[in-house]
Amino acid sequence: MNKIQEVTFKNHLLRLRAGASQATALTEVSKWISSNTTINGRNFSYKNHEYQPRILDSTARECVIRKCSQVGISELAIRKALAMCGMIKEFTVVYTLPTATLASVLVRTRVNPVIEESPYLKGMLTGTDSVEVKQFGAGSFLYMKGAASSNAPISIPTDFLVHDELDFSDPLVISQYQSRLTHSLYKMRLKLSTPTIPGKGIDSAFMQSKRHFNFTKCNHCNHYFIPDYYDHVKIPGYSGDLRDITKTRIHTINHTEAYVECPKCGKKPNLAPKYREWVCENKDENHVADGFQVSPFDCPNLITPSYLIEASTSYTNIGEFINFNLGLPHFSRESVLSPDEIQGVIVNNYHEGSAFTVMGVDLGKTCHITIARCSFDGAMQVVHIEEVPLAQLKIRYRELRAQYRVRAAVIDSLPYTDMVMALQAEDMNLWACVYTESSGVHLYTVHKADQAPESGTQEMRQLNVSKDRTFDALMDFIRSGDFSKVSCQLDSVFVSHCTDMRRVKDWSTKQQAMKFKWVKSEQGEDHFWYSTSYAYLAKFMIGTVSGAGGGTLPMIHSFKVKQVAEAN
Repeated sequence: MNKIQEVTFKNHLLRLRAGASQATALTEVSKWISSNTTINGRNFSYKNHEYQPRILDSTARECVIRKCSQVGISELAIRKALAMCGMIKEFTVVYTLPTATLASVLVRTRVNPVIEESPYLKGMLTGTDSVEVKQFGAGSFLYMKGAASSNAPISIPTDFLVHDELDFSDPLVISQYQSRLTHSLYKMRLKLSTPTIPGKGIDSAFMQSKRHFNFTKCNHCNHYFIPDYYDHVKIPGYSGDLRDITKTRIHTINHTEAYVECPKCGKKPNLAPKYREWVCENKDENHVADGFQVSPFDCPNLITPSYLIEASTSYTNIGEFINFNLGLPHFSRESVLSPDEIQGVIVNNYHEGSAFTVMGVDLGKTCHITIARCSFDGAMQVVHIEEVPLAQLKIRYRELRAQYRVRAAVIDSLPYTDMVMALQAEDMNLWACVYTESSGVHLYTVHKADQAPESGTQEMRQLNVSKDRTFDALMDFIRSGDFSKVSCQLDSVFVSHCTDMRRVKDWSTKQQAMKFKWVKSEQGEDHFWYSTSYAYLAKFMIGTVSGAGGGTLPMIHSFKVKQVAEAN
């Protein structure tokens, strides 16, 4: 028996064992990868990435990896996806990235080379072989997909979902993929990402898992600890805060001699694999998922303390260093409103001197209403919020409009267009919000057309709104000191909804520029944030209808949000 025949026979046995039970398949993954895939012409090795086998061989149905960048996690995920296709007959993997373009690049640069260099995988590759779908054997498939709003999940049963860079993917699309596991015997999921803000995306998933950390046992005093950049990295002759080291002064500090210090004995511990151990901090909690925190200290031969210090000086936003280089969530003022910020604008007294009242309505099976009083000096106070069943919205809208003497209102145009048209027929000052993309600087444009019975045209009052710029402006306005909310029983819900979305950087292929976009969390509970943004837009619509005249009126409003120092 030659070498190729020997490898084929061994893999045949592995497939038989893996097909017998899911548990066998899962415990064989790291061994299968090292036996059947290569890197740089040699069998795949976990050298310098010794933390990986424990993650690969997790028997949990779901695995969550909160990670820093450049520690081999995407490579791990790719090889596990291919291993499952190679080990189990009639097994389907769907691997997602934030966009279809990124998925295509990953296939060409990472997936195809692994297959090409593996005689076994290459021999199994039959039938379909494209950047989107690869077939192995008679019935195993790997799908590479984007997780953007325009990429609907494929409508076929799936056994294993891999969501790479979860925090930068569309949460709605990610949640839709879940339904693809319904008829699978395996129902496996792997989520991995550099984190963004606390409590969202991968951080939320990690906190809802059995959380594993790669502890270090000090070879001097036997003390167990988790290496921490700000607590344990020391520089000879420097006693200041690592956050104070900048690109302009790093040359004055002996950062090349930086080291990790044991918090107990003060000596330099050995970070080699034999002194490392994965420990679960909440093993008694009943979570389905295994969670793993992967830090730069898990690859000490590749990522040194000196490198981390240098990297920290290359960011204008320290939050990005903490997210990408340390693999930890971090609250950033440019990314999200914090619960403390929203709680801070809630007051017990009404603002005096209000001049007019506006309303915002977020449609759904349960509708969310925000009513605010506005003064001509620019201040705005939310005086009432309410949740209303859709069936009762028309009556309740009429009551609230009369009670608060609402001058202008904005409502989202979807998904209940018939309700919007019915309300607009009663209220000449109600505008429908339609989200659009534009390269300009304006928050919205106003479109109005009078009713023309002879042509069958109904009256239209529509705002074409830039969602991301409007949310940016609302976030700034809330921080300006001109925004407040009267306390009520729904305060905790209001705080939760206003902090659900996060602001992330996104490359715009259309504009060929980096921009910020707002994305939902997987929970997607953001309704009062939307209704408040509609009320915010409504305050700019006072007088628009009465001065509109006849015919189509393309009006553009633009304004600069007043920037003032944060209160207190």
